[in-house]
Amino acid sequence: MPPPPGVAVVIPCYNAGRTLAQTLESAIDQPGLAELVVVDDGSSDGSAEIARRYLPADRVIEGPNRGVSAARNRGIAETSSEWLLFLDADDLLTPGTIERRLAVAEEADVVACDYQDLSTDEQDTATLSQARGIDWPALRQDAERAIASHVWITTGALLYRRRLVEAIGGFRPDLPVIQDARFMFDAAFHGARFVPSAHIGARYRITAQSLSRRQPVQFWRDVLRNGRQIEALWRERGTLTSDRIDTLCDLYDNAGRGLLRCRDQGFFEASAAGRTLGLRQSRHTRIATPLARLLGLRAAHGLLSMMGRP
Repeated sequence: MPPPPGVAVVIPCYNAGRTLAQTLESAIDQPGLAELVVVDDGSSDGSAEIARRYLPADRVIEGPNRGVSAARNRGIAETSSEWLLFLDADDLLTPGTIERRLAVAEEADVVACDYQDLSTDEQDTATLSQARGIDWPALRQDAERAIASHVWITTGALLYRRRLVEAIGGFRPDLPVIQDARFMFDAAFHGARFVPSAHIGARYRITAQSLSRRQPVQFWRDVLRNGRQIEALWRERGTLTSDRIDTLCDLYDNAGRGLLRCRDQGFFEASAAGRTLGLRQSRHTRIATPLARLLGLRAAHGLLSMMGRP
């Protein structure tokens, strides 16, 4: 049986009591919405109670803290609609966005709209950025390379067809910080048809508490692990072109720089990964690697910073 039409919005939630009500209010009356579930990932701040003010009890799913990938995957399993929209518990949908995405979805596997960053100051004054979106020329030229390189938008600005989500197998718990970027790559790897919906459909809240800001070491380790996995996929499929090798070299170089700033031993793995691709490495890496071996990560980073090569 084909899945029923409409969109299931899945909201993973961990201690989001401050923002969850506003997020739910942005989603609950959207035309085209068929299902709305909150998956509470072991919150201790009453988030589940807030969700139950808006949703039936069976649409608020509670469990132990296992991370955002496990929460989203639970939401996938608890819904059945043809389309899936993954909305973080501090982000917002704009009025009518689901209906506008569905209007262009017939030939799509993924519908993407623009979004805005939403930041607040100490007085809780909200500021919206200019519209942000996908580099569509790069995506159309080589979607896998573009996403591995620089193409990213918040999950709230994407609409995924369920059969694609099932083919991917869900979000990856082994990449806890960048699982959303990897999921988008996996969609491209599975041959997804990306279609634009020309409007601002989501607002992405900028916060100092995001995982990438709170856990920079984990972020850069995820970047490195993701690159190694993508390289293996391309090698296995026989699609590791020279352009894609360039992309991986840049990825490993960026991961190495980040890990060196964090004084993390993963820097040496990033350096070795870039070297095995056979291209000339960046001057930073060529200088940093022997210095780090000789002096240690902390001293090498300090010396490079003094030289203007942080």
